Amino acid sequence: MSDATAGSQSARTRAPRRALLIAAGVIALAILAAALALPGLRDSRDVASLLASSASIDPVEATAELCTRDLPCVEAYRTEVGDFLRFGSSGEAEYWATVLGDAGRRSGATVLDLREVELSADQKRLAIDTLLSREDGS
Repeated sequence: MSDATAGSQSARTRAPRRALLIAAGVIALAILAAALALPGLRDSRDVASLLASSASIDPVEATAELCTRDLPCVEAYRTEVGDFLRFGSSGEAEYWATVLGDAGRRSGATVLDLREVELSADQKRLAIDTLLSREDGS
């Protein structure tokens, strides 16, 4: 066998190997992208759904009152344990939770605003448990 024939056979075996490596890389990136997107997909529930099983905290829809140019949320509910605010993205919610400081808690795109309420430790726990209930599948 000549050197030219051996070289061409080697190139032919490298091409499928290279294609397989590229395909594996694309699949790995797709899996990584899906894993990163899942928390955002899981958090797509609106605040009304989040509070549907929380009648004990008396949720009242207050989007028109609370979501303003200064606080650009897309959905809001007043409750006995604080205001639940949903923003257009998790990043926007993170920003507002940071602005609220100790008076704010965040889960995904939803922020719990505790500025207007005085809560006992049990009430605060209930408020935060309600906010986080979508994270543990409750």
